[in-house]
Parts: sequence; structure tokens; C-alpha cells
Amino acid sequence: MGRRKSLATSAKPQRRKKVTVKLIPRVHAGEVTEPWALMEEIKTKEYAHLADAKVAMAWRLGWRADPNGILRLGQCKKRGDLDRELDTFDFVILLNKEAWLGLNATQKRALIDHELNHAQITVDADGNPKTDDSDRPVCRIRKHDCEEFRCIVERHGLWTSDLAALAAAAVNDAKRSLLPPEEAGGNGEEAKAGDPKAWRRVKIENVVTNEKLAEKLVEADLTTLGKLSDHMAEQGQWWWKQLPGIGEAAAEKISDMLASFWEAHPEYTAVEPAAV
Repeated sequence: MGRRKSLATSAKPQRRKKVTVKLIPRVHAGEVTEPWALMEEIKTKEYAHLADAKVAMAWRLGWRADPNGILRLGQCKKRGDLDRELDTFDFVILLNKEAWLGLNATQKRALIDHELNHAQITVDADGNPKTDDSDRPVCRIRKHDCEEFRCIVERHGLWTSDLAALAAAAVNDAKRSLLPPEEAGGNGEEAKAGDPKAWRRVKIENVVTNEKLAEKLVEADLTTLGKLSDHMAEQGQWWWKQLPGIGEAAAEKISDMLASFWEAHPEYTAVEPAAV
């Protein structure tokens, strides 16, 4: 006679659903938090049309680069009627929590400025802001001024008016450094606008913001973005296997930080190597 199975079974631990969005408190430990302080400063200074709009801030957790290697740093979303009834916010800016920790002050300011630019108030034929039945501003999300593939520009030039306007803005702003002085090339000079090789001189610690990973790359003489790019191009998909102390998980983190760097520095997009 076979053994009878025990009715008592050990309960399996439940897998808890990951939380991917967390509100950023405006005040923590008696001080206004960094994202809120930047948003309110920029909104007041640059976005008069948003004076009556309420903008919330939230962390977005777990965003990863897409198949094209593009990492989303932030997103501005319009709130629906039900959401606005619940908490009165008109827009919410989501910030990539993991990427935010690796951004410098200039990049953080540019990111929030960019997302605020998406927040728009609909106006009537006379240019006056529209309101709904509850006297709230009628909101919309503004699209980017320009969207195009680099290879199309290479083959056909500035073939649309928005591309031409964007290029003209870059030319008019040619005196602006492509990177802050502390992030300039390895010889300490500022990267000059129009220098197609400026990105190659960016120090690796300004791209790979994880100190331990940056040290491993420096030990392997991959001290600049150009050297790392050349190494990745030469070694291909398994570029990290030749580097002591760099495993698959670490290599994935480095790739994410590279994607974050390119996202934060569109001035280098035209010369970004395919391997990166």
C-alpha cells in the first residue's frame, strides 16, 4: 500500500507586484526636494503660460533602454478628468529614477526644462487660455519640434523647415560649450561646437557614473568615450569578456549609462558610433 500524501503543504511566498511609479514629495526633511525646486524655478522663469497649471513630480522606476539603445529619461503626461478630480494636478512629470542619479546639475535642469516644454494650455482663436466646466485649464501635450533619422539627414540634408530651423538655432548658439567645463575632453579643454571628434575626448567617469565600473574601465585603459567605443566596435557583442572584473550584468549597466549619456547630449548624435 503506497504512502498517503500529506495534506499539509508549505505555502509558497507570494510574489509582490513591483511598484514602478512613486510620487516625489515636494518637501523632505524640511527642504524642498531637488526635482521640485528645479521644476518650480524653471516654470516660473520660462513658462508664464503655465502659471495657473499644477504640475506634479514622480519617479519612474525600472525604465530600460529600448531595442534601439535609447533610454527614456523623463515623460510629461496630461492628467485625465478623473485624476484631476482626485488630486487637482493638471500634468505630471515622470523622471527616470535610476538615470537621474547619474545626471549632473546641467543635465537635470535641461531634462526638466524639456519635459515642461511638453506641457501646454490650449488657447482659443483670440489667444486666450481655454477652461473647462470646472474652470480648470484645458491641457495638451506638445510634440517635439523635429524628429528625423540621422541617416536621412546624412543622405538628404536639412530637407524640412523644422530641421533647418533646428540647425540654425545650433549655429546661432555655437559659442555654447557642448559639455560643462568639468566634463570636457581629457586634456581639460572645452569641447568646441562643430568639432566632430569632441565626444571621443569625454572622460569615461563622466559617462559611466558608477565609480567602481568606471575604475574597471580606466584600469583597462578605456579612459575616454572614444576608447571605449573603439573597443566595443572591435570586440562586438561580447566586448566585455576581455575586461577583468566586468561581467554580463555590469556590461548591461554600462550600456544603459551609455544610452543615458547619448540621450542627454543630442549635440553628439550626429557622430554617435553605431557600436554604442
